[in-house]
Amino acid sequence: MPNLPSMPRPLGRCIAALMVIVPVALAGCSRWGASVLEDNHVAFNTSVAEAMDRQMLLNVVRMSQRRPTQWMTVSLINVQTTVGAGANGAVAVPAGGLVSGATGGNVNFSYTPNITFVPQQGERLSRELMSPIPVSTVERMVSAGWPLELVVLLCVEKIGNVEGFDVTSEQGIVLGSGEFGMLLQSIERLGVRHLLSLSQVPDAVTWNSEPIPRSEVTVDRIIDSSKGGGAFVKLPDGNYDYRTIERVPVMTLYEGIESAPEAANFKEFLGVPPRAGSYRLVASEDIWPGDTLSIRARSFVATLQLLSMGVDEAPNAPPPSEDVDTGTELFARMTRIQKGEDLSRYVRAVFRVHCGDSKPANALVSVHDGQRWYWIDSTDKTSRCVFAMVRDMYDLQVTAEGQSTPILTLPVGTGR
Repeated sequence: MPNLPSMPRPLGRCIAALMVIVPVALAGCSRWGASVLEDNHVAFNTSVAEAMDRQMLLNVVRMSQRRPTQWMTVSLINVQTTVGAGANGAVAVPAGGLVSGATGGNVNFSYTPNITFVPQQGERLSRELMSPIPVSTVERMVSAGWPLELVVLLCVEKIGNVEGFDVTSEQGIVLGSGEFGMLLQSIERLGVRHLLSLSQVPDAVTWNSEPIPRSEVTVDRIIDSSKGGGAFVKLPDGNYDYRTIERVPVMTLYEGIESAPEAANFKEFLGVPPRAGSYRLVASEDIWPGDTLSIRARSFVATLQLLSMGVDEAPNAPPPSEDVDTGTELFARMTRIQKGEDLSRYVRAVFRVHCGDSKPANALVSVHDGQRWYWIDSTDKTSRCVFAMVRDMYDLQVTAEGQSTPILTLPVGTGR
């Protein structure tokens, strides 16, 4: 047998080190993988959420300063990983796969996250931010558990027969009468007593305006309709209606509301009688068949404009006046408005952004705009609630159409 060339000593030491690393790594893969998932899933989730929170707050601050907004979205999340082992020295396995160092008895891993943000812009984004908030979004916010009275305050310009208020950067908030405040008071009190809510209910919808002749309803059409979730319903005269079951947003009044004094003005304000029943929510003010309630919503940008009136103009700004520093007191104040009175200074009763020269120590979220720090105090429960509501509203309002959904890939190893 011919003599084989001897293995170079450095390479031999590398292979020997690798033989030590592999069994230790395999034994610890499952444990390491679970640790990576446990530690980093929460860390990445928190990092992205905090970045989006700061973006929202910064844009609210920019609006208060009459500056343009800028929106970003997460496009990529990846992790760079380094694997190593060591005992009586150190053994490292860098990305290139080369091994160096002495043998070892333990394996360690390090990982560096990289999150990539890209600007959002274009006609689609402008349309979504500046178009009226859909009625379905108003309902979903309430179904998610947010207070109905705050959702109406932030999102709705008119409900039933009651005009709310327009939001403008120059004129602020001017109400025509106290009816909107009275309605918000009634909604708040009825909600606490579980006599009023918004939700989605299944509803049979007939799509044809005229009966469909029996000669046009073939077996193929019946089969196709069943695949699409619809059905041809035979009428007494032998013709058909085409119907589907749709989930529609409704306002529901519950048993006991008849005797509630807060509902006495519902017929005048909302155009609905104060009795138990469900009323379909529609964005149109035209006459609809059946029991309906018309809602005209403002745009998401207008909602942010409203919140921007709660930003302190300078450090150490005085707190809201004690007689209007809660939502309940704000609604009561709105019932007593004077003609032409600007209510924008009372926005801080439900949403306040502090301003200062140094980074705050006790903030829910804080941003630096290049000149000062701005933050929401972590102990301000109403502001926390409103800010979380608006973050959820943004996610419902702005779609990811035309954008690839970011995928987080974590190297967790292979278990045995």
